[in-house]
This record gives sequence, structure tokens and C-alpha cells, in this order.
Amino acid sequence: MPKTFKNVLRSFTDSNNKAALEIQTQPSTTVSSKSTSAATMSTIAPPRAVVTSHTASGTAIISSDSQLPLFHPFGPSASGFTTIHTLSSLPASLITPINPNAEQSIPRPPPAGLVVCTTDFPPHYVTPTHRTITCDYMIVMKGELVLRVDEGKETVLKEGDICVQRGTMHTWENRTDEWCRCVCVMAGGEKIVMANGKALEQSYTAPKTKN
Repeated sequence: MPKTFKNVLRSFTDSNNKAALEIQTQPSTTVSSKSTSAATMSTIAPPRAVVTSHTASGTAIISSDSQLPLFHPFGPSASGFTTIHTLSSLPASLITPINPNAEQSIPRPPPAGLVVCTTDFPPHYVTPTHRTITCDYMIVMKGELVLRVDEGKETVLKEGDICVQRGTMHTWENRTDEWCRCVCVMAGGEKIVMANGKALEQSYTAPKTKN
């Protein structure tokens, strides 16, 4: 019997105009039984992050070298994330220490900053259709993904391919039998206002039922 996808991610802006997130429980939406047949976490090893810095006298050093944990907020049969580094604003401070063991969370950049992360997609998994007000540079490192947009067009991204996602409604699908990993750089974006004055908001649509 297929398992259900119950957690729905909603992105919103708080009273201080800082990016925030909540996970909201919604009525269950059944997803493909093939996508949830094996309740296993990502089979790809957690990413290793090497961070450089300086001593007080200005000598370059490797300040940390660690394997970062995978974060599966939606359970083992859905996408998993690892946040590597977050900048609250640009230009970046090259002196402020970086905590290599910072608590993992669903990656979203501050409005004027960016976040670098990895995303792992399970075999035969389809993400909800969604939009974030960000400019995302998505680089496929292992496996392949299908990108589908509003107009119905889709394209396959293979290892080494890069997608520049500019606040558009989209869906990712892994149609293979293997896990897929992408590295993503997400930058906070300006409000999206069309020529007719319509503003496009952050959006999340639960996945459609598959038999």
C-alpha cells in the first residue's frame, strides 16, 4: 500500500521581512507507490565541506573539514537537503567564523543573501509544483532530473548540466532507479511583477495522485 505525503512546505515572509519557513500538515496526498516502495534515506554519501580562513596574522588555513549531515524533513522517501553555507547579505564577510555544525533546515536564502546546499531526489520521485522568490543555480552532480514548467514543456538535466531557475513555477522528477544529487546556489530575489501589474507569489501545490 502506498505511503502518503502529508507535510506541505510553505514559504512566507515574517514581520521583519526576513525569509522564514513552516511545515504545515495538510490532508494526505497519495504519491506513486513506486516512489515510496523503499523507505531508505539517500544512498549517496553525505557531502564533505572544506572551509578556509585566516589566522590573526593573515596566514591562510583550512579552518574546518567535515562531512555534513543529510536532512530529510519530509521522511526518507522524499527529497533530502544539506545546507553548506548561508550568507545574510552581499558582499560576503570573509572574516566572520563559519559554524560547520550549524543545525540543518530546509534551505532558503535571506532576502538579500544566498544559501549553498545539496538536494537529493529519490528514485521515481516527483516534487510538488512550486515557486520560491529566488534565483537558483541548480547543478546536477549525480544522476538526472526532469524539469517541467507551467507551459507543459519539460527537459532532462544530466550530470554536469545547470539550470538557472528564476522564480518560476516548476516541478522536478527523478524517473531513474538511482538517487540524484544536485548542488544549488539560491539567491534572494526581488518581487516578481508582470507587465500587467500582477505580482507572482511564492507557491506550493501538492503532488497529484498517481495510480
